[in-house]
Amino acid sequence: MKRHTLRGFCLAVCIGAASTAWWLASPAGAQQGFSLKSLRGEYVYALDGYTIQGDTGQHQPFAWAGKETYDGAGHVAGVFTASYNGEIVHRTYTGTYTVNPYGTGSTLLTDSNGDVTHFDIFIREGSEEVSYVETDPGVVSSGYERRR
Repeated sequence: MKRHTLRGFCLAVCIGAASTAWWLASPAGAQQGFSLKSLRGEYVYALDGYTIQGDTGQHQPFAWAGKETYDGAGHVAGVFTASYNGEIVHRTYTGTYTVNPYGTGSTLLTDSNGDVTHFDIFIREGSEEVSYVETDPGVVSSGYERRR
């Protein structure tokens, strides 16, 4: 009898721990309270990756470094230097961003050359750091930025 009670107790603890772990990993268990105001001020960043060229599937590397300013109301503007397969360019950009209560969101940026990029963003508690991944087809890139 004691053996079955102990097994039942262990099973209940394991199920409870698994349920708690799932809840903490889900949006419902994530830190809440993020908003557009969470991103305000100047951030510096670096990102790299590559584009996949058409039918050939050839990878063209690129790297960016720059800074951007979030206004706390859904608008962002920035400047960067990029190396596209070894060719250096300097550009500015403007865009918009969204933030949900769990600290995830997105950006849509248009640079001075007319190129548009989209990113999914992930804001660290305290909003001092943001990680992101580009979501445009044929591009593989990610990076981090930190508030100055």
